[in-house]
Amino acid sequence: MKAARSVTGDDLHAYADGQLSPERAAQVGDALERDPALAARLTDIQQQNTRLRAALDPWLDEPLPRELVEAAKPPSSWRARRVRRAWPVIVLAAAASLFIGIGLGWQFRNEMLEQAGTPVTFPRQAAFTHALYAADANRPVEIWANEEERMVRWLSKRLSFPLRAPNLNDAGFALVGGRLVAGNEKPGALFMYENADKQRISLFVRKDDERTRETAFRYAYEDGVGVFYWIDDACGYALSGKLERGQLLSVARLVYGQLAPPDVAAPK
Repeated sequence: MKAARSVTGDDLHAYADGQLSPERAAQVGDALERDPALAARLTDIQQQNTRLRAALDPWLDEPLPRELVEAAKPPSSWRARRVRRAWPVIVLAAAASLFIGIGLGWQFRNEMLEQAGTPVTFPRQAAFTHALYAADANRPVEIWANEEERMVRWLSKRLSFPLRAPNLNDAGFALVGGRLVAGNEKPGALFMYENADKQRISLFVRKDDERTRETAFRYAYEDGVGVFYWIDDACGYALSGKLERGQLLSVARLVYGQLAPPDVAAPK
């Protein structure tokens, strides 16, 4: 049997983007499980990807400058001469707009990261992460549900905290799988679920250094994604999805009931 080749930086970037073949992705996943340093490199790549998307995605929705749209049209002879003369100016203006936009977006992202210690950033982070991966039809997770035991073991090791993937079958949602995701300063875990209508919800788990005992459910609505989140001891949990608020709350109570100690009732 041919030995698997070593994992390169290109492999890690492709793995983070879900671009590897299933066979190669499995090989890289095995290597990540064995090598903490390699897994740390993957976390860095995922954090960079998250920051870049947060900074640049809003600009992808902006309409093209009118000058560029006009320049792309088939020109008449007189118009072609004008475009050729103006083209260097148009290119420079477009480039300047792009770099200014990147700078402003990155500055805004840094301001968000500076507020990472406040509770309000947790649901925003959970909603953004859910929207990012739930829309991925091909590889929304790194490890699929058919390897749940290995998935939970690997994520627990990366977060230095024992994790569980709740069973949400009673709510009509089956486990799709899980992945390591970028947190504010430390990695987080994301468990993805899907129902018969192909609706997806995700449970974001993040470990915090400060140990608190805030178990009340809180609700946030971020960019079309509903989020129920709570802090339990040293862990933050956020259930996200594009569901009606009451339905999402019902699933959140089911999650809480499986993760909380037996003598602790789910919050109202």
